[in-house]
Amino acid sequence: MPSYKSLAQASGERSQAEAVRSSMIAHAPYIVGALLALLFAGITVLYDCHVSIQDRLKRVPMPIYSTPQAICLALVCGVLAAVAFSFTDDKGDTLVDSVLGLRQSNPYLRGLVVGLTVLVLIRSKLSSIKGAEIGGELAYNSGRVWVMESLNTRWQTFKAEFNRRNQAAALAIANYEDELLTALNGAIRVQPEEFRTFVNSQVKNVQASRPTAPFAVTDVVWQTYYRILTNLALDYAGPSVFAGWTSFSLK
Repeated sequence: MPSYKSLAQASGERSQAEAVRSSMIAHAPYIVGALLALLFAGITVLYDCHVSIQDRLKRVPMPIYSTPQAICLALVCGVLAAVAFSFTDDKGDTLVDSVLGLRQSNPYLRGLVVGLTVLVLIRSKLSSIKGAEIGGELAYNSGRVWVMESLNTRWQTFKAEFNRRNQAAALAIANYEDELLTALNGAIRVQPEEFRTFVNSQVKNVQASRPTAPFAVTDVVWQTYYRILTNLALDYAGPSVFAGWTSFSLK
């Protein structure tokens, strides 16, 4: 038969396990709320970076989440959102609650709201010297510029490699320019009129420098012209504009 000591020990272990379980159940809503804050803050940051790049380039050339630097910035902001969530309460009496205008007793909704509005905290100006941005605004803007520069570098590298793989195939197509512009117009047909007008103006600018000499595959000037046309199509329609071109390697 088990001794009194072993029974007491087993009973104590069960009590301890039940206490841990009860504590986890009690804290589960707050853990989930913090995770929601982290997740939606990350999504908000990725979207903000996407919009910023689109404002500058008219079109985001590749998925923002394909850039490790963007994931890193989103993760950092997500962690800050989770920390900010931990400083909120169900009465709305904390500093974080007052800044975000929170008065939410449901921890799940509170976590969601903190995640979606955390940029209000991160980008707030902690101090100012003669109008200069110092603090959260400066840190976040620097991180966003880092993301945009990284994505732009990746895109330039992709275009250079794409041209290296496919320049010979482009030069071998007798009416490459006409076929490419037809594909480009088809690809951007669903875009807003302002975007289509902008792209058409860029095409005309490129065509203004069309070589006057007869076409020759070995002519460096024609090679450069075709490369510029290819880059323009990639910038405003993406690699999918070449979908179905059997002589091209898209990857």
